[in-house]
Amino acid sequence: MRRLLGIKIEFSLRLAFLAVLLSSGSGLVSACGKSNPLDAAEQIRAAIAAAQGAAQQRDISTLKDFVADGYKDLRGYEKREVVRLVQGYLLRHRNIHMLSKIIDLELMEPTRASTLLLVAMAGRRIESAEQLWDLRADVFQFDLSWIRTNGAWQVANATWRRVRIDDFFSD
Repeated sequence: MRRLLGIKIEFSLRLAFLAVLLSSGSGLVSACGKSNPLDAAEQIRAAIAAAQGAAQQRDISTLKDFVADGYKDLRGYEKREVVRLVQGYLLRHRNIHMLSKIIDLELMEPTRASTLLLVAMAGRRIESAEQLWDLRADVFQFDLSWIRTNGAWQVANATWRRVRIDDFFSD
């Protein structure tokens, strides 16, 4: 029974990761022609918000643009596998609601950046962080590497782990 529970939790973590990964990409927001670091940071923040909305809308055709063509993570996932798993996740979950919090955003080069992101996920609408307790939301921490190609920020790779709801409230 313990092994079965472990497999179920790992599978749920993978599905949550995939939904969040695809909701954090940036196919929706492209560079405005400026190379100022503040502009790039604002573009990434806007991309996270816009893509989160697309994930909640269950728009797979938009979501697949959020992952860089060369995406590959430590678990061996590439873009095609990620998109396929997200499609399965969307089929199994009628309602997907998220609340995200950017902990850190670092611009390393004009075309490379990283973010440390907390994402709470629930089956019902999340109006505020205080509501996470009542919703028994799942909270994950994502370390995302970004690349800007053709003016759009996309996720190039990611790592993730489950965290406590308390972590959403710490600075």
